[in-house]
Amino acid sequence: MKTVVKTTLLMFGLTALFLVGAVAEEIPLRGPISFSIYDANSDGYVSEKEFYDTRAKRMEQKAAQGMPMRNAANAPAFSEFDTNKDGKLSEIELLKGQNAQMMKHKGNKGFQNRMNQ
Repeated sequence: MKTVVKTTLLMFGLTALFLVGAVAEEIPLRGPISFSIYDANSDGYVSEKEFYDTRAKRMEQKAAQGMPMRNAANAPAFSEFDTNKDGKLSEIELLKGQNAQMMKHKGNKGFQNRMNQ
């Protein structure tokens, strides 16, 4: 009986860990990606590898959904976010970089913008 209970608790715990991991890995298909998602190892910084790995996962998710991947080649490089050039991004660096990108593209409304000119 004790073995069955221990096995059940172990399975429940493993299932809970799996579900938490699956939720933690969910990357939004649109908009900025949160710092916590980029910081895969939870060390408080985003490495260049974490930055590009997260971006690649998002692209894979978009492809699986059949979403067009316009301007993927124009995505900013890690170095554009790493303002102090220490090889890692703090949360502030990431947020400032994301904000700069949004401001850069604020007026770019595609076809709608051309119609209003």
